[in-house]
Amino acid sequence: MAKTICKAKNLGEVRERGKASLEWHDEDGTPHYYCQGYKDASTEELLPTCRNCRDNVIFAQEDLEKSILQEVGN
Repeated sequence: MAKTICKAKNLGEVRERGKASLEWHDEDGTPHYYCQGYKDASTEELLPTCRNCRDNVIFAQEDLEKSILQEVGN
């Protein structure tokens, strides 16, 4: 996450990028951070930009499972 540019910030939807969340570590200890994103105040749902961003925490489990499958395949 830290290496990517926040799309919501670039579009002017938010002032700063969302808070980072450390979700998991690889077997070699590499940390994987994800963004918690921003919610629309009127609906309490994630902003569409955040919901579609691969750096959002909603994709952490999917990425973890892919990582495990790659490690098993090697």
